[in-house]
Amino acid sequence: MRTSRSLIAATAVTLALAGCSTTSEGTALAEGEANENGSTTGTFDIAALDTGEYRIEPRDFIAEGQAAGDFGPAVEGQRMAEFVIHPYTIDPTLTNGGGMSTGVGVGGIGKVLSGGGAPEVAESYGVITGFGSFSGKPDGSRQLGVAVWRFPDADSASQAAAALHANALAPEDDGFAAGPQTPVSIPQLPDTFATTYYWESLDTASMSTFTARGPHVVYTYTSAENNDVEWASDTTARALEEQLPRIEQFPFSPTDEIESLPVDLDKVLARAVGYTENEYARNSDTAVYGPLGWLHFDSHPAETADIFEATGTDRVALANSTVYRTSGPEAARELRDAFREQSRETYPDLVDEPAPQGVPDTLCRAGDIAEGRLMDCMMIYGPYVAQLIGHRAVGNTDPDDDTLRTMPQRVATQYTKFVRAEELGLGEN
Repeated sequence: MRTSRSLIAATAVTLALAGCSTTSEGTALAEGEANENGSTTGTFDIAALDTGEYRIEPRDFIAEGQAAGDFGPAVEGQRMAEFVIHPYTIDPTLTNGGGMSTGVGVGGIGKVLSGGGAPEVAESYGVITGFGSFSGKPDGSRQLGVAVWRFPDADSASQAAAALHANALAPEDDGFAAGPQTPVSIPQLPDTFATTYYWESLDTASMSTFTARGPHVVYTYTSAENNDVEWASDTTARALEEQLPRIEQFPFSPTDEIESLPVDLDKVLARAVGYTENEYARNSDTAVYGPLGWLHFDSHPAETADIFEATGTDRVALANSTVYRTSGPEAARELRDAFREQSRETYPDLVDEPAPQGVPDTLCRAGDIAEGRLMDCMMIYGPYVAQLIGHRAVGNTDPDDDTLRTMPQRVATQYTKFVRAEELGLGEN
């Protein structure tokens, strides 16, 4: 899905929203007439909506004087995502991305690389945060992972890169390590530590690298079946040649200022649904990304990159819904319609369903998929597009793992937050 990429691409369907409309100030609108925000909200009474235990008042974190605090490393990792390359740009066949190996890793390596004592090595040099992006061919025959980890300073990063390389040569036997790797050199990148490994049982060649750049360490991993050493080596070199100058452009935050980072500079996250106290969220599940950062999670990154450019989409916020900020109401509709086409191609068997609680400007599809029951709703409000996903896995009996059951409340909360954010004037930076 377009939020965490585990289920489905974003979608919408065309529903006829009948009835008379009013603006948030109560001025009547004719049926289908848009207010100044491009939304046909109507006489809809948001006070009558069942929003469950979700917070319906948008938070202006900056006005409240609230900075990231302990969440600062996650925010820095989200910022960094904009400067991490996408594997498909190195090899267009690497289209199967996302998953647990993609996203922010805090307090250790966490993403792309684990086992063999590597996380402990990184932690010993004070790793603060990181962002990893991992993609492969649909058949799994070739893979490329790229990650950037942040350390307190350039000296720490340099020492960490050397120590991580030494660990690859003699990894800790913790049941996850592949085994001692073989050191190699990349002539055009003399300051890069590189190793290779041959998985005999899989006839697969792999290559790993560590390169220090300022306070960051860039890591790459490639693997190729049929012992295709040439592809692994060439792909690694091209990935590094693109990634190293990219991270040098990143306006990283001084270490002592990371806790002071703003949580929601552009006030897009304030519009997302958010989580209740009983709902679990990882570091990558509450986030604000730029368009390039968000593409790491997208199932059609090349196509979506063009859509973002055409619609002026510059922020994507994620917190129990995904909110896209476009350049205006028409662009929002264009974005929604483009996502709908992607979804129809991927899940043609989903059918139109009315929006939960009759919420306006909300287009939904639902149906059975291989993994269970799915509902996908998209809502437009002015320049914003929101997507909400509900999923009930086959055989699931745990309410906490059933996001389909919360769809009515989350859709209601999303709409209420859009209306209240407009009334509060959130968005003026």
